[in-house]
Amino acid sequence: MAVIVKTDRQKMQRVMDKATDLAKYAVAEQMLADSERFVPYSAGSSQSAGNLRESGKIVQGENGSLYIVWDTVYALYQWYGVRADGTHRVRNYTTPGTGKQWVETARAQYGDRWHEIAQKSFDKGLQ
Repeated sequence: MAVIVKTDRQKMQRVMDKATDLAKYAVAEQMLADSERFVPYSAGSSQSAGNLRESGKIVQGENGSLYIVWDTVYALYQWYGVRADGTHRVRNYTTPGTGKQWVETARAQYGDRWHEIAQKSFDKGLQ
């Protein structure tokens, strides 16, 4: 008795792409949310670092990659803790628990959870 199995590779690829996209967005949203508490904050005018937290967003690149972006004039300065020209180092982040490279700090604390979210979202996308 012969068994014939036919597969629709295009349909399989569409399902895999959908599951991958779902997982990417779920992880990006969680990364943004988990990182927020580590972003330097300073209350004050619209020119202050207080708006740095509020500027965080997820942006899709031309190749379909997702990026988490903090879009303020001083975001790069806060991220690296020093101006691009090497001057004006940030010596003290005034809000406790905040500092430079806040996503890396969040990754150290929540990275395992991000992997779980990615897997669960991918599995959900396959259904």
